Amino acid sequence: MKIPVSQFIDFAYGDKRKDKAKVIGILDEIGVPYDPAKDRYKQFREALKAYEEGKMSSNNFLGLHSNVAANKAAGYKVLSKNYLELKEDYALTWVGRSPIEVNISGLHIYTAWYLRTEENNQKRIIFLHFGKEPLAREKERGLLTVLRLAMPSAAGVGILNIQPGTLITFTRLNQVEADFLNSRAARFVALAKDIKPSV
Repeated sequence: MKIPVSQFIDFAYGDKRKDKAKVIGILDEIGVPYDPAKDRYKQFREALKAYEEGKMSSNNFLGLHSNVAANKAAGYKVLSKNYLELKEDYALTWVGRSPIEVNISGLHIYTAWYLRTEENNQKRIIFLHFGKEPLAREKERGLLTVLRLAMPSAAGVGILNIQPGTLITFTRLNQVEADFLNSRAARFVALAKDIKPSV
């Protein structure tokens, strides 16, 4: 079974009394057609890709906020500015929309947007987080552990909180955290099989 990393992290660190309801909600969303109207950052990601592929200038990228709906403009302005500053500060290299997937206790957890930076010929994977607020500390730790499990050959992993403008990095696997995530993934799979035996 395959679910997005954001949903797995929410499940793993959420209210355990609501585990079954959360699994039902996630299963119900699997296979639902993509709705671009609900994708708040679609235009930003498309512009980011165009900018990194040399199809958009820095000025146009920074001015992206003037071409989006009013309710998105302020956030887009911050995103563009922070992205360019953080990219320069951390020597980030574009990789683009490439899938990262890891099998944890029978659950395939995936994400698609990341960057990389190389130090001393060692690759570091950076996950792009577009949220208005940074992730809670436990969710940061969990996401970094998932990325470390998915990319064990990398020198390290990180979360780029573009809107708040911070970068959290992680170099070693936290085995306690990995064991916890394995137990939560096993719990998810068990509940999913109970709810939908065909899954």
